[in-house]
Amino acid sequence: MVLLPLLCLLPVLVFSTSTLNPTIKPRVTIEKDGSISVYVHNEVSVQSVDIQVTILKPFQLYNFVADFNKVTSEWWIKTPVNNLEDVESFELAVFYYYHVENNHQPQRKMYTETILVNQETGLQPQPHQISKREVTVLFDDFNGNQLNMNNWMYEVTASGGGTFTADRFGENFLQNGKLDVKGQWGSCTASFNNGCYRTGSNIPPIMSSKIISKVKISHGRVEVLAKIPVGDWIWPGIWLLPPDGGTGVYGGWPNSGEIDIMESRGNKNLKDVQGHIQGVKQTLSTIHFGNGRPNHRQHGHWKLKTDGSTWADDYHLYAVDWTQDHIKCTVDGNPVLDWKTPPEGYWKHENFSGNNLWAKGGPDAPFDGQYDLILNVAVGGTGGYFPDGWNNGADGKPWKDSSSTAMSDFWNNRSKWQHTWHGDDVAMKVKYVKMVQYN
Repeated sequence: MVLLPLLCLLPVLVFSTSTLNPTIKPRVTIEKDGSISVYVHNEVSVQSVDIQVTILKPFQLYNFVADFNKVTSEWWIKTPVNNLEDVESFELAVFYYYHVENNHQPQRKMYTETILVNQETGLQPQPHQISKREVTVLFDDFNGNQLNMNNWMYEVTASGGGTFTADRFGENFLQNGKLDVKGQWGSCTASFNNGCYRTGSNIPPIMSSKIISKVKISHGRVEVLAKIPVGDWIWPGIWLLPPDGGTGVYGGWPNSGEIDIMESRGNKNLKDVQGHIQGVKQTLSTIHFGNGRPNHRQHGHWKLKTDGSTWADDYHLYAVDWTQDHIKCTVDGNPVLDWKTPPEGYWKHENFSGNNLWAKGGPDAPFDGQYDLILNVAVGGTGGYFPDGWNNGADGKPWKDSSSTAMSDFWNNRSKWQHTWHGDDVAMKVKYVKMVQYN
């Protein structure tokens, strides 16, 4: 699991898992009552001491520890009864835990397979080979105590994005200090918006987290199993963006597009001016694009929790399926945003004037370039994500977007929000990330 914290120098991370191609593939049966049984052969190459089976399918997620049958040399799990009437396929992931000589820590290998359900009988699934046009370019389940720097980089800046840094300066520093990001951490990855050097009340009072994938995809699928944070004015995000802060084929943001797979707001009591819930009971998916910042466009939708729980209460699978024809964002298999590429193209669809920035691109330009995956936890901001007119109950909003001292105002009014931040609940916890490229 990876922990994207606030006020923390380094995340709690683990080593990534290697893959295994089993000599005998797991057997899967679907019983008449709708339960699923999985039989895993005991591989000689790893001599497992434990097997865990994860089944991902629309609407539900299961994690099971298998039992070993010495007679058949197989590990076996059986799920509870399920309604599989509308389920076409699910993904099977098998984790093989084993020991190696002179190593007391268990090692782990993983095998994944997509299972296609036979709808005619409902009894036996048909094995389904993953299409050759799909290539998994990144899988990280953070199984260790360090971030795998072959997979990720972290941002170091004071520009407004999250960073892996520490609350190490003291309160007076926010009013009178000078923050030299490069001098403190040896590098600065984003210099825009005074990202490398700030002084006085212009210094961000909260230091948060952002990691960026080193691999990129252009059309593909992304899955992130995560538990989002809760706490007033906390802003988690899972998104796709062109490299270098959005500077893609067609220029800087928003010209080259942005895909927000998941955003939320950590507030429990936040409502808009119409009284609609806007906090941690809501998750958002949005696409951004435009002809320069003044002509920024966005299209999005949301998914609301209506059972009394919040999206921060448990882990959920946030995903996007991104093709030339559509961008579909889901949570636990349920649609949040189902956006079809305009047949006339984005330029005509939005009635932009002048020369078409995307004329030489594909039918879905600007969403046809290479994008990084970003996981981050931010706080506050003056860009309108937390509008001044919204109602946060008795505590109110501790800053105004238009104020020249918004950052210090936020900190000076910390009694209005700090009591809602509790330990690791303010962190985004991530169990695994998967990036698939469509070829």
